[in-house]
Amino acid sequence: MDPISFSVGIVSGVIQVYGAVTAAYDTYIQVVEFPASYQELRMGLMIERYRLDLWGRHVLAEYEIERGTLPTHDIGLWKLFEAIFTKILEAFQENHQMMENYGTHTGILKQEGLSEWELLESMSIATKSPPKHSLMKFPKTLKFVLREKRKMEQLLQQLCYWNDSLDRMTSRLDQESSRRRLRAHFSTGNTSELRDLKAAAALLKHQDLERMATARTVIEQGNHSEPLDRSEAQSPDNLPSTPPPEYRLEMDEFKWQDIPYKTDRPRAMATWNGQSVIIDWRTCHDDSWRRGHPVAFRKRTENLAKILNTDLRPLNLSVLHCVGYLDRNSNVTGYAFRLPPGADPGQNPVTLHHLLCNVRKADDIPDLGERFRLAKALVSTVFEIHNLGWLHKNIQPKNILFWPKPNSTVAIDISKPYLMGFDIARPNQEGEFSEKPPSRPEDDLYRHPAYKGAEPHSFLPSFDMYSLGVVLYEIGFWRRITVASQAAPRTSERPPIPTYNSDPQYIETLVKNGSVSEMRRFMGTKYRDAVIACLKKEFDEVWEKQQGNRQQQLQTYLGQVQNKIVDAIAVCSA
Repeated sequence: MDPISFSVGIVSGVIQVYGAVTAAYDTYIQVVEFPASYQELRMGLMIERYRLDLWGRHVLAEYEIERGTLPTHDIGLWKLFEAIFTKILEAFQENHQMMENYGTHTGILKQEGLSEWELLESMSIATKSPPKHSLMKFPKTLKFVLREKRKMEQLLQQLCYWNDSLDRMTSRLDQESSRRRLRAHFSTGNTSELRDLKAAAALLKHQDLERMATARTVIEQGNHSEPLDRSEAQSPDNLPSTPPPEYRLEMDEFKWQDIPYKTDRPRAMATWNGQSVIIDWRTCHDDSWRRGHPVAFRKRTENLAKILNTDLRPLNLSVLHCVGYLDRNSNVTGYAFRLPPGADPGQNPVTLHHLLCNVRKADDIPDLGERFRLAKALVSTVFEIHNLGWLHKNIQPKNILFWPKPNSTVAIDISKPYLMGFDIARPNQEGEFSEKPPSRPEDDLYRHPAYKGAEPHSFLPSFDMYSLGVVLYEIGFWRRITVASQAAPRTSERPPIPTYNSDPQYIETLVKNGSVSEMRRFMGTKYRDAVIACLKKEFDEVWEKQQGNRQQQLQTYLGQVQNKIVDAIAVCSA
């Protein structure tokens, strides 16, 4: 057999047995005659089915597009794919006989004597035996659930293991991208299935899905949600102290390092339960809603504290660990956060705003690799906040904090930002009142045009992306837009950035004839195009043109953001 025919045969065989595996998944998922206690296992099948689908879209679809012969060094890899799919089929078939014995037809036939293509045909959903719905079968079904549920759990764990094996044969960036798509798919699904999603994710040890389901449950159920597992609410460093169940803290519980609140200083350092914390004070433009709806406002505040109190590291969120919240008055609310690991007690942070405003020489500009890592952390964090069903609403350099590197009091770790400023944040749900922050010209620079003025549009997730785009623009040139070009010495050949005061419409015209086109020379085309997508307000169209199911809109929006922003910047390196 010539090499071309040989490689084509291998690919064809893999694609056929892959189809048989996906058909087996679908056949099991469509079994509906089990009681509610079984649904978490069905959800587990759906998780692993979608993981396999993501892998197939990436690996198999990529080959279909290229339509070339396999390189010699890839033949062994594709043989391994086929071996894995065969193992998956064997796992399904081993479980099949046990299910049939208890009156639950899967429609899966034995593999002996059948080619891969014949097996695929035999497992077609259209030709499988119809499920039986008979009261006479209920005792057998119940017996299966009570006595044989562990076998189904073992099947799920095997499927998870083989999916993990397939994922490990892709790049780290592809694995991260697939996990984001997995989370986005299930976060925008049926909210009534969140309990099953959390249980299935725990069984399969998908910590990111479990954390996401927990946060989504808090948002959907509000104050009626179940208390978070206190083991989940521990600090990432396993600190023993935990806040009271309601997460509300009192001023006298803190030993203040300075005056607790100053109008020109939105954050304060203090000690709480023997550990250093930073309190992020925030005010709103108009506190009439807070005063008129104290219960709703407290629910919103407490729910965000619950979410930020969990260990969110599996979601790659660049946020600090929240220990609770304080109410100074109806207009000023503070969230108390532990300092990041490695920070010295009482050590003050530095904001991105401060760094951008103090560029005096070339050495003040971080290395390109550090700026890429900073941008990646920020876009991933905003994406995951939206995926959890929350809106930040105040993304700007003043709310992006850094701490010095371990064992240093001077060198700032630019690659590890922490997003703050959550006071006016709210759930992304219909009927939620949207508060505005205090309006200052330099802060309005980062706000979507539709969110300015006397009658702003209700806040949309894409408005956060616009704000993020302005920040990414500044990170690219490492200059503040509001700083006049003559205020700081020119470094290298970076184009000048006009002042906001000299051109109030600068951001709106930036992508048409401004210096953003020059960003390609400093940050590359992928980074530049991501910035342009944010500043051109491309993601607004999802909410303007796609009327109907809000969860479907969110899924479309998240898909576009991942493609154009998150994945695009993820591949940037220096």
